[in-house]
Amino acid sequence: MKKLLPILYTFATVLIIVGALFILQSETYGIMFLTCGLLLNIIYRIISLNWNNLREFKLNTILKVFGILIMGFACILTFTNSDQKFNFLILAVILDLIFNFKEISFRTK
Repeated sequence: MKKLLPILYTFATVLIIVGALFILQSETYGIMFLTCGLLLNIIYRIISLNWNNLREFKLNTILKVFGILIMGFACILTFTNSDQKFNFLILAVILDLIFNFKEISFRTK
């Protein structure tokens, strides 16, 4: 499972980036890529969530759960005709980057 999680996270990130690029080019299927990337990111976040820290009500873990809920709400909004769906998609991606900044590594091995 530990080998599958980085692949899942990388695939989700690539889908989010590709979806955002297609949205910037006004392509209609960009939102599909972005939503699929967010769904995979939600799955990754739930699997890698530290449940003991959540039971202890640690702020960092509670913020991560809040980010997961925002991502889920943004995915639900993509299937509606809401004017705010792009705003929530952007908010979900930015909050995910902020809440999980420690997981992003720029080091080379």
